Amino acid sequence: MSQEAILETPGGTMGSRSLLRRMNSLGILRAVMRAPQTMRTMAADSGLSRTAVDAIVSDLVDNGWLAVADDAPTRGVGRPAAVFRVRPDLGRFLSLDIGANHIYAVVTDLTGSVLGHRTARVDENLAAEERVAAALTVSDELLDELDITRDALWAVAIGSPGSIGRGGDVLHFGGTGMPGWVGLNLRERFGAEFDAAILVEGDVALGAHAELTIGAARDYSDVVYILCGIRTSGASIVDGKVHRGVHGAAGIVGEMPELKWAELNERYGTSVLSDPRPSREQIFDAARAGDPAAVVAVQEFADDLATGAAALTLALDPELLVIGGGSAPGADVFLPRFEQTLRSICPLPPEVAVSDLGSEAVAMGGISLAAGHLNAVLDAAVRELGSFPSPAETARLMATRAG
Repeated sequence: MSQEAILETPGGTMGSRSLLRRMNSLGILRAVMRAPQTMRTMAADSGLSRTAVDAIVSDLVDNGWLAVADDAPTRGVGRPAAVFRVRPDLGRFLSLDIGANHIYAVVTDLTGSVLGHRTARVDENLAAEERVAAALTVSDELLDELDITRDALWAVAIGSPGSIGRGGDVLHFGGTGMPGWVGLNLRERFGAEFDAAILVEGDVALGAHAELTIGAARDYSDVVYILCGIRTSGASIVDGKVHRGVHGAAGIVGEMPELKWAELNERYGTSVLSDPRPSREQIFDAARAGDPAAVVAVQEFADDLATGAAALTLALDPELLVIGGGSAPGADVFLPRFEQTLRSICPLPPEVAVSDLGSEAVAMGGISLAAGHLNAVLDAAVRELGSFPSPAETARLMATRAG
């Protein structure tokens, strides 16, 4: 447990003691959100006395945040220690990854544990309002399957291709399809559907959020993230935070035609591959089997991917470079050539890692964004309010302070 907010001071004014109590309550709540805890564990990890922890936990139980876990494992003999967890009937997070060809929805509890997910294919030429309607249908079907209503949601995260302004509007999309998408304010549109915090971010940035919190970028502060799927683009993590830029456009080096990223997955190996063109997976499989044409195609792919990655690397000098997206499962085929080309361009190349988050990366990045918003709202409430906020009050604050 982080020691930052765990304090116990006998002196001080009534106001300062009240603030310390709220800060300690938040520290305990955060620890239980990470994993169910016993009183003994909370006291040992926090440095607080058992008496102080008992009082805080009792308040959090009475306030509706915590409950005794019914299914906690027990060891040894005698009366088992009570294990406390976040109440399972509290709010939910919904994350929607809305792409040109797909919609993917995931629902979690407040701890980030996945309760269910659902996906659907859509045509890239679907009009904007029809795409929104399709996303709402997927989310409602998932909520119905989980017996959850829309009003149980504390946050809805929307991941979209392109550059997303701070107000939630789509400023730019360099891919194909998605007519009418540029100019749409996703925060306002989905805010008309959900009484929850509406959080909107670009899909590549959300992939970076996921890598930072649950993926390959954990324990790293400066990272370049490459999302290589149907489209290829990048994002950067600087000092432990995803850097979005003024227009939410940081990392879209794929817009430079010289890098060949805009059509990377459709153009590599054109001179050697058969017609009709094999799928990406078929090309990677053939290269694994030693097919000469496929090997040449994969080398071309690796060189072009590495050239764009080098541009980001030279600008940021990161500790780590993460390759994610639909091409990541084929990394065993192209990674040696990729690293060779990267080293030939970058005098001080970073460590390279391959994401294992797969197609869920963007949606899980939305869950990370929602969890971060909850954390920020609780932190502000602890400092501004006279008492620790209830779950209902926290949900209201999340909705009013989104954006």
